[in-house]
Amino acid sequence: MEFYVDWLGFQVDWEHRPDNTPFYIQISMGDIVLNISEHHGDASPGACVCVDDFKDIEAYQKKLIDKQYKYNRPGIEEAFYDPTILTVTVNDPFYNKIIFAGKKQ
Repeated sequence: MEFYVDWLGFQVDWEHRPDNTPFYIQISMGDIVLNISEHHGDASPGACVCVDDFKDIEAYQKKLIDKQYKYNRPGIEEAFYDPTILTVTVNDPFYNKIIFAGKKQ
């Protein structure tokens, strides 16, 4: 929750947390929807999610930096495939990667 909600700015849409079982939640930010699970076999640590056409990528990166999150301070880079696209890459606590990509302003 600290990473996805407090820092990245997602909201919790719903969560499934029965007693003594792994949790499963859905979070969203605008039209980005992620399902996060602790269930064995649902995904491998080290997965990568790419979010294309992210609006105001430069402002979002600045917002993340301004929060001074102690575990992650992402830079902003030109995409190797298109110099008009900027990317911001973050790594969650489970070694999964999210790449936000959007047009330069």
